[in-house]
Amino acid sequence: MSEQEGVIKFSLTHQTLDRPVNASVLSELMVWRDLSRRLQWLGQDPQRYGGLGYGNISARESSQQFIISASQTSGVITAEPQHFARVLVSDLEQNHIDSEGMLPPSSESMTHAALYQCSDQVSWILHSHCPEIWQHSEALGLAATAAEVPYGTPEMAEAVQQLYRDQANPSQGIFVMKGHQDGVVSYGSTAKQAISTMLDCYGRALLISA
Repeated sequence: MSEQEGVIKFSLTHQTLDRPVNASVLSELMVWRDLSRRLQWLGQDPQRYGGLGYGNISARESSQQFIISASQTSGVITAEPQHFARVLVSDLEQNHIDSEGMLPPSSESMTHAALYQCSDQVSWILHSHCPEIWQHSEALGLAATAAEVPYGTPEMAEAVQQLYRDQANPSQGIFVMKGHQDGVVSYGSTAKQAISTMLDCYGRALLISA
């Protein structure tokens, strides 16, 4: 694809801190982030996406705020607190985010914000890059955003919210981004739910490929 991975497409006001953000969800975030990296759902590979980092994970703190993996940290083998940022305010209409942390938030922060605004039941989000799920999304019966909608844009945020509203069962908790190569997003009220949903689809996709 001609689209460059990892580019922040929203306007950002970021307060750079001299210490990591302090959040109760950090320990759990680091565990699930590192597990996702072992499964290659996020990471950094010179053979993929021009060698840039891919994938991210987040957890809700309050109605407005959430903690998300920082931009271009997916290549780090073991995550530490400094590899996460706090999104303070998300304005989808203005395509603007206010954040804080030692590093800026993921380029997918606007998509995460859009999902959190859909429902209070969404508390954890994993954006993985899983070619197996992405390639077999139709056979798996997964919802999808349109191929012409690029990641990290107001159009993607709007498409994600419309997708959530249109699903007969939004709690299915997973969809693919047809316009974002290998992009798959799972979500849930807990980390276990978000990860388990992704893992279930991954297993079923591998069976289709076998």
